[in-house]
Amino acid sequence: MTLVEDILGARTGETVVRKVDLVYAHDGTMPLIIEAFRKAFTQVRANAYVFFDHVFPAPTVKVANLQKEIRDFAREHGIPVIQGQGICHQLVFEMGLAENAKVVVGADSHTPTLGALGVFAVGMGATDTAVALGLGKTWLRVPESVAVTFEGRPSKSVMAADAMISVITSLRDYEMNYKAIEFFNVPFELDERLTLTNFSVEANAKTGIIGDYSEGHVKELVVDLPSLPPMVARPHHPSNGVPVDDVEGTPVDQVFIGSCTNGRFEHIMRAAEVLAGEEVAVRTIIGPASINVYRRMVETGIAKVLIDAGAVILPPGCGPCLGRHMGVAGDGERILSTTNRNFQGRMGSPNAEIYLSSPITAATSALYGEITSPEGGA
Repeated sequence: MTLVEDILGARTGETVVRKVDLVYAHDGTMPLIIEAFRKAFTQVRANAYVFFDHVFPAPTVKVANLQKEIRDFAREHGIPVIQGQGICHQLVFEMGLAENAKVVVGADSHTPTLGALGVFAVGMGATDTAVALGLGKTWLRVPESVAVTFEGRPSKSVMAADAMISVITSLRDYEMNYKAIEFFNVPFELDERLTLTNFSVEANAKTGIIGDYSEGHVKELVVDLPSLPPMVARPHHPSNGVPVDDVEGTPVDQVFIGSCTNGRFEHIMRAAEVLAGEEVAVRTIIGPASINVYRRMVETGIAKVLIDAGAVILPPGCGPCLGRHMGVAGDGERILSTTNRNFQGRMGSPNAEIYLSSPITAATSALYGEITSPEGGA
């Protein structure tokens, strides 16, 4: 059986109804969930949480009113609301909300981040999430699985983001719709493992999960880490991956290091190692994934290193990733980002260009004001 078949207790292609161990949403998705919920239910029957992370603190009256609506609904149904403490996926992990869970439903496409913990975690739309809230269970068709097996260990200049840009690019011509990615022989520590499963969605996968090797996969991909160079995804899709050397020298206007993909402590620490004692040449924004990450940055002196280098540290949250506030891209600007998406208009102007990279490559590029390989630039 595949990992997914084992968790769901059914074979690929079968339809099952399963208890949901956790349902969560954020300030960007909860208003539509409330609308759908009220049409069919009067009582929340799931273990549920709401996080304010996408646009917090509220930058407009409209957003403030929507957040008030969410607070009122949550108070009515006894749902905890976590505000301004960080990104929902990171907080679910840090708070231990997915411990001993088998099935998690989140109203955000990057819910599969939790697959690093061996959980079947899926992002769902407003109606399906409302059903999970009202019933405490959901229905699923058991997806086929693609195996990604790592061989060896990466160089010091290569991170999980590089591996995933390579994987997503390799799967570009393979139909991944409603398939799971199962990762095996993973040499990365937990912060980076969460990057792998978080990024799996950008291959158009249903979910991603890490575990011990199993059988029954519809496709297998082997990644030779020692030979993998630092990677960059060119506009306008994460599958447009190339070695950094292919685009080296491309000027950038802004560098963003953070998000639910690369905003954990190891990611920011690795960036700070590059920036220590140096000065950035372009706007450089750091977005810690949670208040705990931020606290460790302060306690270890990393925050001072980044500030001294000229970087701006944001409140914990999603920041510029979705193009709503705190670092929005302007017309004609070129952004190098450690987020998971570089779709046209993703971070602001539809006329901006977004490149994706690892935190090490992003930090190195910030020093030079142009895309620069960490293997030769610093």
